[in-house]
Amino acid sequence: MKMLKYLAGLVVTAVVSAGPSMASEFKQVQVQLEHPANGDSLFIPSAKALLQSGHSSDSRWLSWVDLTTNSAKQVPIPTQAQFFHKAQIKGQPNEQLVVLGSEGISYFKAEDSSWHRFLNTESLYRTVDGKRLLKLDFVYDFNNDGLSDFIVPDFNAQHIYLQQQDGSFSLFSLAVDAKSRVFDKDPDYTGREARFLDWNVDGRTDIAFAIDDSLLLYLQTETGFATEAQTIELGLGLTPDALAEVRGGDGRSFKGLSINRLYDVKDLNNDSIADLIVRQEQFADAVEQSYSYRIHYGKTGQGSLQFKAEPDALINTKGIQSEPVFTDLNNDKKLDFFTPAAEFGIGTLVRALLAGTANMELQFFPQLQSGKFPDKPVYRQDATAQVSIGNAQVNLPVLKALVSEQALALLLIGDEDHLKVYQSAKEKLFSSKSIRLKQPIPLNGMLASTADLDLNGKMDLILPFTHLDPEAVRNQLHFLLQQ
Repeated sequence: MKMLKYLAGLVVTAVVSAGPSMASEFKQVQVQLEHPANGDSLFIPSAKALLQSGHSSDSRWLSWVDLTTNSAKQVPIPTQAQFFHKAQIKGQPNEQLVVLGSEGISYFKAEDSSWHRFLNTESLYRTVDGKRLLKLDFVYDFNNDGLSDFIVPDFNAQHIYLQQQDGSFSLFSLAVDAKSRVFDKDPDYTGREARFLDWNVDGRTDIAFAIDDSLLLYLQTETGFATEAQTIELGLGLTPDALAEVRGGDGRSFKGLSINRLYDVKDLNNDSIADLIVRQEQFADAVEQSYSYRIHYGKTGQGSLQFKAEPDALINTKGIQSEPVFTDLNNDKKLDFFTPAAEFGIGTLVRALLAGTANMELQFFPQLQSGKFPDKPVYRQDATAQVSIGNAQVNLPVLKALVSEQALALLLIGDEDHLKVYQSAKEKLFSSKSIRLKQPIPLNGMLASTADLDLNGKMDLILPFTHLDPEAVRNQLHFLLQQ
């Protein structure tokens, strides 16, 4: 593998202050890669490393970025690998890079750049897409013993591998069929998303799968997971799976169509009890739609979780969302909500094709002390998406909130050759005035991510650049480290 060219010249560090009124300073770091940074990023704190994947029409790559030297080298990708993540493996001092593929799970030893297979498993992924290496959440610690466990979807089961203290694994196959779609002779298979919650309030993490308006529930026991499932009728008005499948050619009218799906399961109000988030998709026609979110707060009673049929809180947004986020924006330990949204219709589509741009709006809804959310966003910010017919792409701008317990939240929005930084403000979450920070902005802001790269308790911004970005920044990673 050839050395990175001009490494000393391409790795630049500088402390930047955006002005006397700026609450935070940023240290800017650039790292050159040997491939486009158009894949996924994965931070491994214990190794002080960032993994960055990339791809082209005929190749895929994975780079190991050493955050102590700000240098990068490529990781050899096993032929059978399809997904990557990090895991704590017995006998290894730090979290290791792991891959899941067509033959099983392997981990990477950075000291000698070698791969070691430690788990063979069947899965949905019987063949490999040689053009992609993607990050996938298949690593968890279900029993809180400090060792990583794995969940692997298959056609008729979800395989759970619990790591034991001797390094071996216990297998529990939870019977649940994958979802399938058949448009023609080539079927699509999708593993059902596993939901994690303590259903019987015994302090253990149970696993559930949403089917129609119910949960297929597997309880965790002292030795693993129950082999018999319980079916829990939710009564939340979730749309049956067959009707929730939205596709053209089925002869249905989209006008006035409403679909309710289980969007997420998480503790929103910081009471250590799982809450259910139901997303309602309301169609005006086949193109124009809007989303709203119905919050059902979990309560405990009679030895299990309880949820009211009617939602305890509502979030009413306008337009189609991209990457909605529940996070604590004001450090009150409760999760707030924000989303980029675009009101999308035929007129919007025509304007986007002609002008090459589309207007978006960031909408913010803080959680109130009552657990409810405001009827309307308390804070809004406009943004512009770039529409490229030549590349068949819609490139969203950088839209990120830096959220951590050690610092007030900051909102960062990319704009040409600078970032607009909005400081935290109690009444409306963020200031209406921004401070400009000179910084190249990638064309595809959706690739941006956040992590505490320097482990100072403050979230940092990761900006990946691809082969489509200007030559001066092409195939680079830029870090904005909050000081």
